[in-house]
Amino acid sequence: MRFHSAACAAVLSAATASAFSFSPLAVPPSAARNGPRSFAPSRPAFGLPANTNALASTSYAPTSSITALNLAGGGGPEALDDYIQTLSNSESKLASKIQNPKLVKLAGAAALPLSYVVGAAMTPSRRLAARAVGGVVTAVTAGAIGKSAVEEDVRRSCPAAIAKRLKELGVDGANIADGIARLQEDYGVDDEDFTAMKTEVYAVYLAGMAKNPLAKTAELKELSNLKSALNLNNQQTGQAHAEAAVTFYRDITRFTSVDELYDEDHPDRVSLDKLLFLSERAFKQGGETEEAFTFEFSRVAKALGGLSITDGLDRAKDLAKPFYERALASTRAKLNSGAVNSDMLSRARATLGIEDVEAKEMHIEAFAREVRVQLGLPEEEDDDDYMDDYNENQDKRVETVAEVKQKLEAMKEAEEKKEIEDTSDIKFKDGAFDTLSQLQDVLGLTDEDADYEIAAATTDYWRNTALSTLEDAIAKTKTPAKAWEIIQTRQNELYLKDSSMKEMMTSMVMQALGSPLEKVNGFARVNNAAATYDGLIDAIAAKETCKDVLKEAGWSEFEDFEKVCFDPSDRASACGFITNPDRHNMYKMFFVRSVKTNEDGVKNISEESYGLLKELRGMLGISEEEGLGQIRAFFGPELQSVLSEATDEISRGNTTEELLVNLKEKVDRVINDYKLDDEMVRSYAGPLYNRAVTDIGMNTPGGIPSTEEVETLASLRKLLNIADDETYDVHLEVFGGAYKKGIKEALGTTGVIREEFRQPLEDLRDRLGVSEEAAKEIYMDAIGERMKPMVEFISNEMERLVLTKDQLAQKRGTDYGEDYFKDGSKASGNLGLGTDGNIMSDIMNLIDFYVENGIVQKEVVGTKKVEKKVPADEEGGEEKTITEEEPVYESTYPITAIGMGCVDEQVAELCYRQFVVSSFTDQSPNAARYEASKATFGGILGLSADKMEEVGSSIGGMVYDNYITQSMSTKGALDQQDMMFLANIQGKLGISAEKGEEMLLDTQKKIISEEASALFDSGLVTPEKVKEFREKCNSMGLDLETDVGLTKSRLVSMFAMEITPGIDSGEITMESADLLAEIQESLGLTEEEGEEVVAGLIQERANGILADVIGCMLRGMEVVAVESMEKLVQYAAFVDGDLGLDVEESNANRACNLFESKDWSGVDEEAKEEQISLLKKALGISA
Repeated sequence: MRFHSAACAAVLSAATASAFSFSPLAVPPSAARNGPRSFAPSRPAFGLPANTNALASTSYAPTSSITALNLAGGGGPEALDDYIQTLSNSESKLASKIQNPKLVKLAGAAALPLSYVVGAAMTPSRRLAARAVGGVVTAVTAGAIGKSAVEEDVRRSCPAAIAKRLKELGVDGANIADGIARLQEDYGVDDEDFTAMKTEVYAVYLAGMAKNPLAKTAELKELSNLKSALNLNNQQTGQAHAEAAVTFYRDITRFTSVDELYDEDHPDRVSLDKLLFLSERAFKQGGETEEAFTFEFSRVAKALGGLSITDGLDRAKDLAKPFYERALASTRAKLNSGAVNSDMLSRARATLGIEDVEAKEMHIEAFAREVRVQLGLPEEEDDDDYMDDYNENQDKRVETVAEVKQKLEAMKEAEEKKEIEDTSDIKFKDGAFDTLSQLQDVLGLTDEDADYEIAAATTDYWRNTALSTLEDAIAKTKTPAKAWEIIQTRQNELYLKDSSMKEMMTSMVMQALGSPLEKVNGFARVNNAAATYDGLIDAIAAKETCKDVLKEAGWSEFEDFEKVCFDPSDRASACGFITNPDRHNMYKMFFVRSVKTNEDGVKNISEESYGLLKELRGMLGISEEEGLGQIRAFFGPELQSVLSEATDEISRGNTTEELLVNLKEKVDRVINDYKLDDEMVRSYAGPLYNRAVTDIGMNTPGGIPSTEEVETLASLRKLLNIADDETYDVHLEVFGGAYKKGIKEALGTTGVIREEFRQPLEDLRDRLGVSEEAAKEIYMDAIGERMKPMVEFISNEMERLVLTKDQLAQKRGTDYGEDYFKDGSKASGNLGLGTDGNIMSDIMNLIDFYVENGIVQKEVVGTKKVEKKVPADEEGGEEKTITEEEPVYESTYPITAIGMGCVDEQVAELCYRQFVVSSFTDQSPNAARYEASKATFGGILGLSADKMEEVGSSIGGMVYDNYITQSMSTKGALDQQDMMFLANIQGKLGISAEKGEEMLLDTQKKIISEEASALFDSGLVTPEKVKEFREKCNSMGLDLETDVGLTKSRLVSMFAMEITPGIDSGEITMESADLLAEIQESLGLTEEEGEEVVAGLIQERANGILADVIGCMLRGMEVVAVESMEKLVQYAAFVDGDLGLDVEESNANRACNLFESKDWSGVDEEAKEEQISLLKKALGISA
């Protein structure tokens, strides 16, 4: 049986490859270095299917399987070695021996002999490459493998060639890009396949870089050079990174579990993070848009274990930070060399992708490290001791409350025994300030940031010095001045700013004073009064020492020392940690120990003790009121006892001066011995006096104390040192009813208190001990009770007079019969108000009651200047006029009908309106009295001055309207008699001059507006009537547009109508332009509007006259034509000849000649020439 040569060659080739174990998955040396690993099942080289038909394929399939990436041995170049080795194991024997692809392609014109292929496969030799050409040439006659198979082998050798060239020339070689580009032509690869090959090589190289967990910044440049060498664009680079991520993660997870990859220190986890970092930098430095970057990086992140883009970026940043930390460390090391600056750090951040916020944090951390170094301390704080203590205590548990207390006491005792560490030798090195300032400038830190880090590193050392120094000052081993000198010197050594010292010093003082207070609190809790007292004495002394130290600083903030350092609401203050009950308990113990008993057995507190109590109140946050409460609680019973005994003794009556002296001496002794303040004495004396007043009021007939009882109360006030005004309230409560009863009795049946009763009422007030203000209120209350039924009667009568039966029933909710009304008819009257029925006498009785009882009050509301005549000092001298200021009074009404709730505002207004109308229409002798009482009645009702004027104006408006309308309809204008009548009405109705003028003007406007409507709506308007109407409005001072309400178009029509006859008749000419201006201005038109009207009239007239002229000339009526031309010249004078006429030249010349030929007798030459010139201009003839 004969086989086809190509098929036979393929079978033998496959068999020999299997026999000699030339598998594509042969393990390269790097795999052995990485330890035993499991491999994927073998597959054909370049992804070809395992059959002979595949040899005919011409498309490129990537060969870099997971195996190829798995063999990447920790760097780009090493990965290329493994890649080349992997490809060499998977290539055909011919492809693996090709050294000159062009020569092989030429030789490929003839088929290779099958025996050569088989022999080459079975007997590999180093000389095989040398014999390859000869074997290819002789294959022309041997038959079998065709030209296409040879070209395919050559093409499939291209990826390895790309990798080799990168190895030979390096990614940063001068001609590397051109060298790789030439491989495409040498191996006959199309653009698409060549790009895919380069992308694969990039992915292999990238995976190799990621394989090495140790990241270097040089790798960023290396990766950028690789992209340039392979001439890949951003899209191709993104594809390479995505492919590398997929295969790299698959390779990693074959040997490392997902749980292990959660360990940030695991080498494979570091490799994954490095790949994320390299990808993020490659995309950013490649100039990707934000959208493109998100897409490409998200592909890489998702391929590496399904990470989100946020997590991927965070992990990339975590890898970038150590690079920048090393850059910062290098900056600090080279700071004094002058070789570093802020621009270098800026470039490093841009290269590594460090954001400004992260950079600032890292800069601050680097600065803080340098601060510690300049202090001679390790860069990192040693927290091991703290953690050891913490871990040791984790295993200790307590079972009971007693064990907890025992543990706390032990910890407290240990803390008290703990000595302050001596850190005085820790200070900045010489030149540290310059070094730190230079570093701050390079790092771009603000003064606030630098100061904060210095303070954070040095504050504890300053605190140690400050606290120990304050304790020495409290112990009197150092003076306050020396203590402050040491504290301030330590501040300067540690570069601490003055701005932070006040707060820090406050904290130290609080700590120094808090310790003794805490110790004293322990004594107080177990009722150790002696130790508490002594401890508080020491604490007060310590406080004074601390105040003296702070005085040396000269800070004004500490002038109120207690407020700053002993705020009980502030937990951090010197007393803030002590509970409110504990603070009061301590103060109480100190107070009790401060009370001493003298040899006479009298308890008292010395001046010194009072001073110490005051100091202690400030320290414990106890207010003055609380301190007084303590005194009252202690001495109050004795004060109460002596005051009660004295009060009872005086209340028995028969009080003598000697008794008062003896009792007061006894009371004053207690007050002085215990140093009780007046406020405390008053607080005990007041209730005793009130009780005495109440007892007298209950036992007095009629509620009025006798003369002896009044004297008893006066003696009590003197004994208890109580002022009269302090007793007004109790006297009002007890005796106020008796005073009100007296007022009502004085009012009698008339309702008016006669003059002879007023002084007895004042004597009664004085006897009852009621204040003038309270007596006035009682008086007003009594008057109000008497006044209320009077107002209600007037209100009811008013409603009955002005409302119909149905209206009244609806208002009051009651049905009234006809007999309820006086005449059994409905309300009627003038001006829309009921005037039938006379309630004026009731109103006047109310007014008399109000006025005669002195309820109206005068109050000063301002001043006014008045001129006064001063007689001459001497005979024959001149009289002088001086200006003085006099007060301006205003009547006020403390009791009103509205205020008492007798009437609402609507009814009050109705009553006032009725009173005004009645006073206005009344012709009886009482008319003047009614008119004078209007304001008083309005005030009694509770109406304001504005409301009363409003009511008067509304009534006056109706009167004005009727009177003025009638007068103007008969006379056309108001004369002096009319104005006097209106002024009289104005006075009667209480209308101000301004309001009267306003009402007059409004009425005139109304009448003129109605006249204008009648004139223009009649259709009979003439220029004469227009002129008459205009002049009438002008004489009344009315604006035709704003006051009369005529529109602008109507005013323009009036102007045109009035001037037209004058222009047509020649009465109005250019010489009479002032008349036009007068008419225009009186109509309220602007100059432009007037000119527009005149121009329109003249234009209209001129066109008609021109037609007449031409018609007359055609008919031979030259005389008439000349007369019309004279009228045309008259119109032309208004517009300087510019009439805008359209005239044929022949007609214009004929008319002009005719006009020149007219009789000019009696006309001077200048006027003649002017008229001829105007006609020529009008007819459009040039001069």
